[in-house]
Amino acid sequence: MRPAEKPFGRVEALTNRCVIATYEARMPDRGSLLRRAAAFAVGQSIGTWIAVPGITPEMIDRYQGQVVGLYETGCAEDGTVRCLLRVAFPTENFGGSLTQMMTALVGNDVSTALRTKLIDLELVNGAEEEFSSPRQDLSCLRALTGAENRPLVLNMIKPCAGYTPEEGAKLFRQVALGGIDLVKDDELLGSPCYNDVAERTRLYSRVSDEVYAQTGKRTLYVPNISGKPSQMRDNVRAVVDAGAKACLVNFVFGGLDTLAELNEEFGDKIFLLAHYAGLSVMESGVGNGVFLGILARLAGAHGVMTPAPNPKDAAAMLTFHQTVQMQRLPIGRLAPTVTAVGGGITPANQAWIGSTLGNDVIIGIGGAIQGHPSGATAGAKAAMCAVAATAAAIELETAATDCPELREALNL
Repeated sequence: MRPAEKPFGRVEALTNRCVIATYEARMPDRGSLLRRAAAFAVGQSIGTWIAVPGITPEMIDRYQGQVVGLYETGCAEDGTVRCLLRVAFPTENFGGSLTQMMTALVGNDVSTALRTKLIDLELVNGAEEEFSSPRQDLSCLRALTGAENRPLVLNMIKPCAGYTPEEGAKLFRQVALGGIDLVKDDELLGSPCYNDVAERTRLYSRVSDEVYAQTGKRTLYVPNISGKPSQMRDNVRAVVDAGAKACLVNFVFGGLDTLAELNEEFGDKIFLLAHYAGLSVMESGVGNGVFLGILARLAGAHGVMTPAPNPKDAAAMLTFHQTVQMQRLPIGRLAPTVTAVGGGITPANQAWIGSTLGNDVIIGIGGAIQGHPSGATAGAKAAMCAVAATAAAIELETAATDCPELREALNL
């Protein structure tokens, strides 16, 4: 039996653990739809574009990909046929590795020559149990920061890089005095020779203790531990020893399996906030919702930085809603991940965030804090006032009457 002779199946008939991938695909013509879909399923699993020896019926039944759906959706301007293609891939082929899973889903046999974009993943028959899963949720951060009944607020230290740990500690103090819940490194700052991540974690943790003694409000530092895989493991150990309770991980370039291993080894000790830096490189072949939603969860991300859309851009808002849904929707035993939205957020645009995401979210506010006319501490106070008011269904203009820092921000 040649591999292309059994490329089709039905979801109801799938008895083994599978990942069903849904693609937006383009085919040259209607006449070749089925043949090309079959070739894709075979070429991404056990075979290639031509029949090869050594493929047995057992291999086909157990390890070959199967087309479980193919739906024409129209014609493109270049004359190609648009369709939705759904292919079931046995997880036995992946060995629990997200690297191998993604190679099967969007890599490998370029000779199949399908133009595809991965837009959804379904985990069938307990397939999620073969991968990692977030070990912490928002309640862990709420307990550490004392933030209840509202979103948590995250600030990003600016400038992005080029400063010493001592200079950064001063920036951290300014924001912490304004009552911010979380302060993270910019994703561009790792552990360069002039700013060791362990050293700055020790300094920032000391400042956090001092501000807590002064104000009664605990601000957590979120150091960026990204680097080579071995460096990331060493960095996590170092920042945990230095007092960190959360850290930032670039999981797009750092690797899904790297994040999964960090979660398995350190997930009970530190909150892993995954960052999307580099996502635009993936967008042509993998949808944002898949990467920041399901894949992040399978890699064990406790929270995921998620780009904020322009509320006036309907297409961007749809993508954002789909991403948040994939971060939160029930998938077997797979725990959800916390949405951490950021990018162009200010005290003035809290209304749409509150109505869209509710209170169980982390809101990242960067330049609007550091760029406040009265300084970063005032900017932090303005942000905290705006978030608390929105959570309590109070108009910002009303809240600003008792918060001069918010009034300044709104005027700006």
